[in-house]
Amino acid sequence: MTANPLLQIKEKGQAVWLDNLSRPLITSGELARLIREDGISGITSNPVIFEKAMNGSDAYDAQLGTLAA
Repeated sequence: MTANPLLQIKEKGQAVWLDNLSRPLITSGELARLIREDGISGITSNPVIFEKAMNGSDAYDAQLGTLAA
């Protein structure tokens, strides 16, 4: 049995989902690491999470500026 609690959950047949999607999570490689090392098998989000992501960082500014133009 593995010592990683997330992998232990996966070994029991449960899917572990992440409830916080963001562009930096994807572009940094952290999402890939979570999938590879921690067995994350899904991601969910909602409008409030996206609003916080867009207003709380500059990760989306360039694309939003382009789209607004």
